[in-house]
Amino acid sequence: MKAFDLIMITALAAGTGQQQPDLQATLAKLDAASAKFSKAQAKVHRDAFTKFVQEHVVTDGSMYVIRESAGKAQFGLRTTGKDARTMEYKDGTIRVFNPGLGCYDTVTKPGIDTYLTLGFGGSGKDLAAAWAVTDLGPETVGGTKVEKLELVAKDANVRSNFSKVGLWLDLSRDVSVQQVFYATNGDTYTATYSEITTPSSVNTKPFEIKGKSCK
Repeated sequence: MKAFDLIMITALAAGTGQQQPDLQATLAKLDAASAKFSKAQAKVHRDAFTKFVQEHVVTDGSMYVIRESAGKAQFGLRTTGKDARTMEYKDGTIRVFNPGLGCYDTVTKPGIDTYLTLGFGGSGKDLAAAWAVTDLGPETVGGTKVEKLELVAKDANVRSNFSKVGLWLDLSRDVSVQQVFYATNGDTYTATYSEITTPSSVNTKPFEIKGKSCK
């Protein structure tokens, strides 16, 4: 037997002893953490990559999530810089304020409930109901131990926009550390969260949408 063959056999044998990701255990941990989840705040770094022009648009900001009861969520996002926006999701409606125009748009997005399962209090049960989930195992992002999941939406409306989603979850707190959305046209949208806290209360006033509708 050649030395290279022996090395390969040894490596393969060692690999068979490694613990494989346990999706059901991961979902169960999310269910347990989701039951305790109430609120979260974080800094967010967003990178929108457009494949056609090979361009990245980077924005920074802050966000919050509140889950007051099962199936009901509220969140807000504020970004700064050239493409500054304020976004609010409340009572099933998304509104996006454009400070440059001084008005807001109301967004109706098919499959919005699917996106609400992506961490920040989403349960493992709801995640598995909305997505075909592949557990890719543990990783470390920004010094935090996370579980990396690959998701394919079961909702055809979502799947027509995004072929898959990468999700890095802190299972102990049920918060997303990173999300990557892979658009069907080759574009990618990456959100990385830092300074994540789970406070007892959140000041939502800086995220409130004010002014008139753009229509």
